[in-house]
Amino acid sequence: MNLTDIPLFRMMSQRMEWLSQRQQVLAHNVANANTPGYKAQDLNPLTFETMLRAGAGRLSARATRSGHMSGGSAGGSGKSKFKLAGNDGQNSTAGKDVVLEQEMMKIAQTSSDYQLTTNLYRKHLAIIRAALNSPR
Repeated sequence: MNLTDIPLFRMMSQRMEWLSQRQQVLAHNVANANTPGYKAQDLNPLTFETMLRAGAGRLSARATRSGHMSGGSAGGSGKSKFKLAGNDGQNSTAGKDVVLEQEMMKIAQTSSDYQLTTNLYRKHLAIIRAALNSPR
């Protein structure tokens, strides 16, 4: 059984990957806080819509009756490449000087979000195991 075939697990895995990469970017910001001219960086937010689009390549619609609409794949590969936020207003701190207090708050929040996501992953896995091992 491949858990990445289950959309919920695929989305939680993608969220954990995004949080890990964000933690690296934030740590890089803190490490370079005293570097002259260094500007803070952050990843573009990972939205539910982005996660759905990333997994859309695995879904395909097909007409089972003549009156049904036909659909095609949206063409996602299931893999996501997270990009740094630009100065387009998506992230208010991207491209500005590093403020250590803000970066440390982001690091703490990212860590907390990662812990929450791993706990959810673990709980859902336990539910599947319980369902598979239940007496019949």
